Amino acid sequence: MNKALKRFFAIDLSNAIFREVTDALVIFSMSFVTYFVFAEWGGLSILQNVLHREIKAPSLLYFCGAALVVFSVRRIGDQRRERAKRVAAEQNAYLASTRDPLTQLPNRRQFQIQVSTALKNSKNPMSVLLLGLNHFGKLNEVYGHLGCDEALSQIGSRIRDGAHSSEVFARVGDDEFALCLAGTDAENALRVAGTLLEAVKKPVQIGIELQSISASIGIVQVGRGHATVDELLRCAHVALSRARNAQLDCCFFDPKMDAHVRTRALLEKDLREAIGSHGIRPHYQPIVDLKTRRIVSFESLARWQHPMNGLIAPNTFIPLAEELGLIHVLSAQLFRHSCRDAANWPESISLSFNFSPTQLSDKNFAQDVLTILDDAGLAPDRLEAEITESAIVSDFEATRHAIQTLRNAGVRIVIDDFGTGYSGLSQLYELRFDKLKVDKRFIQEIGKSSENDIFMRAIFGLCKGLDLRVTAEGIENVAQADAAFAYGAHQGQGFLFSKAVPADAVSQLLIDFPRADLERKNTLATLSARKSGTPRGMVT
Repeated sequence: MNKALKRFFAIDLSNAIFREVTDALVIFSMSFVTYFVFAEWGGLSILQNVLHREIKAPSLLYFCGAALVVFSVRRIGDQRRERAKRVAAEQNAYLASTRDPLTQLPNRRQFQIQVSTALKNSKNPMSVLLLGLNHFGKLNEVYGHLGCDEALSQIGSRIRDGAHSSEVFARVGDDEFALCLAGTDAENALRVAGTLLEAVKKPVQIGIELQSISASIGIVQVGRGHATVDELLRCAHVALSRARNAQLDCCFFDPKMDAHVRTRALLEKDLREAIGSHGIRPHYQPIVDLKTRRIVSFESLARWQHPMNGLIAPNTFIPLAEELGLIHVLSAQLFRHSCRDAANWPESISLSFNFSPTQLSDKNFAQDVLTILDDAGLAPDRLEAEITESAIVSDFEATRHAIQTLRNAGVRIVIDDFGTGYSGLSQLYELRFDKLKVDKRFIQEIGKSSENDIFMRAIFGLCKGLDLRVTAEGIENVAQADAAFAYGAHQGQGFLFSKAVPADAVSQLLIDFPRADLERKNTLATLSARKSGTPRGMVT
């Protein structure tokens, strides 16, 4: 119990004793007043006349005096017992408001009070360390709440036993513990952080099992009067998040992190608003048959034109949408819009759409796709559903079920960004894809290294053996188109042919494309004759 708490209960005890003494003095005073009323002022005669019988004055006075003394003693005893109960209840209530009931460490409220006082009174700077247990939610899945409580209790005891008397420590969250140190010396903060991490890493006893738990620590250093406790904890949490994301033991807070966090928070807000208002629209990039030099399909690509920040790259907001759990809503919007647009294209032109791995884990995914196709009036055989390798690895059974359902309806299945994931040959064979898209990094490295060329030959040989059509992504110049076609690519996609265009520009692109770029057209016209030769610029 701290000094302030002891002082509080000492003052309360003094007040209670004063009240008891006051009550006793009042009772004895009333006894003497009663004596004078009956003995000196004739009160006894009046009482005798009322009762119509003789009463001896001394006996009555003695009886009244004794009764009042007994009453006062009992009253003082009752008050003492009531005071003891009240003090105990106040002590329990105070402790409950300042202590974590599980670990018996100070709670967040008490930590804020103590650190706030230190910030006001201390002339020295200080450091705040925020320790967070990594992947603690998984422990809950295995052992339940009781097992987690047991682990937290043991970790809290280690922190309490390892802290010095001058350090302020507390449990400030479900799996977070805070420690306040005097001084901002980085070396000292790292030393204390290392001690805490070593204490946490020791296995904890959960039932009959030993379980190891890892942790990360965020550290913020602040001078006197430079921040509030809430701000310190927020900054420490930013540093803790950076440590976890980078898989580091410790990380010091830097103002640049704060700027990044605030920017991300604004981006999250804007993304939610953009999805809610259908502000993210599909653009379409053509996929060209390298032999006939005609557009055979368009890939739908999400484009977000931010009103303040301009065009936001898909590799920025798509992962964010997945993290926020918004990818299903966003993908459904884009797919529905793309299907309505594609329904107005010539029937020979297909729509290629990339689905997120998280969508394939939904058991209703395939049926939802077919429903949207039907609502838009787009035949299933005009859709190429692109699936990344990561979707295959993350949930093979769900992916297989979705692919089978879509293929049975006539949808063509494309494996996207091949070469960047970890799918096996057996999976590729079992899932029976219709087409494979080679990732642009391999296309753009053609001719730069013998290792890349060997890999390319292996890919195209595999595709030929599995009777897969191949699309080469990321073609930016004629040489790359030449090499990709020579390897065996059937289709090409990239800036050489066109960037992604909005829906209202697709019709004009279909008209202009056969006449566009004379050099490209003349070069591609000769590719078929040179298909069996060695591509220009290749390392043999």
